[in-house]
Amino acid sequence: MDSNKSRREFLQAGLALPAVGIAASGGLNNFLQESPKVVYRTLGNTGLKVTGVGYGIGFNPVPEAVARAIDLGINYYDTSRDYGESEAIFAKVIKGKRDKIVIATKSPSRKKEDILNDLDTSLKALETDHVDIWHLHARDVPTSIPDEAIEAMRECKKSGKARFIGFSCHDPNRMADFAIENKFDVVQTTYSFPIGGFYRNKAVEKLHAAGIGVIAMKVVVGLTGLNLKSFDNPSASARSASEFSDKTVAENGPLAGIKWVLNNPAIGTTVPHMKTIPEVETNFRAMSEPFAPADEKLLYVMNEQIRPDYCRMCYTCSGACPKGMPVTDVLRFLAYNDFAGNFHQARTNFRDLAKEIRDIRCSDCSSCAVECPNGVHVQARLVRAQSILA
Repeated sequence: MDSNKSRREFLQAGLALPAVGIAASGGLNNFLQESPKVVYRTLGNTGLKVTGVGYGIGFNPVPEAVARAIDLGINYYDTSRDYGESEAIFAKVIKGKRDKIVIATKSPSRKKEDILNDLDTSLKALETDHVDIWHLHARDVPTSIPDEAIEAMRECKKSGKARFIGFSCHDPNRMADFAIENKFDVVQTTYSFPIGGFYRNKAVEKLHAAGIGVIAMKVVVGLTGLNLKSFDNPSASARSASEFSDKTVAENGPLAGIKWVLNNPAIGTTVPHMKTIPEVETNFRAMSEPFAPADEKLLYVMNEQIRPDYCRMCYTCSGACPKGMPVTDVLRFLAYNDFAGNFHQARTNFRDLAKEIRDIRCSDCSSCAVECPNGVHVQARLVRAQSILA
């Protein structure tokens, strides 16, 4: 594959969608004069009115940040059964506010009995009698959702313990048809400026056309401005200095990224993880601010800066490693550490791999069989992942 051609196509697809949003907005001045406000979207055919900016609670909820988000009016919150104490911590923050929010949580299980038990455990931890959305967690191929799992999910919905059912995935191209055929209500998937556009739009549009609500995740992971040099990453050390200050990147990178995602009307909501009140307040603005030329320029510059280090999850490398290394998955785990600053999540995911995969050492190869069309330094990144996560 011509890597330069692929880069051009990616950038054209990534930048074209926001341009449509700007043209349809009626001009920037009207928006710039308004204060940040809550903007609701309808999540597929569920009828749920959710804020364009939601909240990914994650492994380590920050109660004061979550409380601030609720105060601002953000109403969509995503967590998971396998996020440790996340549900229980979140429950303490939302006491007395359950009727103001939409709660989504997930099961990592595949067997029917386990999925049913997971839901009961989640309800107990969340101190509620129902969740609005019950997901199967991280299902990237149809075989990861066996018939008994589908049966369990339908029982969860029929019982009223879950109003709607869905699953999360990292590759919607492999899962969109499956979601439609099996009548899932929602799908949560990776969609962001570095990841979306060229590689995701067709699948997202297909889901949207079928009435399935689309929740965008990983919307800001590659845009946090986290300085890779602090991890002694060789591929970052030779990188030229940005024309944007670190402060500008840290504050406006995620904001620009969320605005880019929300320019796609097929996206129901987004679930960025936010660790501080300033993060919450900045990201909140994305619902009512336009995607401006300055945002476009910032995203372009950041995209080029992170090109050697950040996997776009295009999955073109699937099956390319003769040793069986799931390249995209491992690079995603590394991104949790290098871009999101979450070593725990990175190592937890890596250690869930089969032992024979964890034991591979890419430094043993004289050259890498994987040539990334987006310019990622695959072998260097895999070596780094193995050195810090294995």
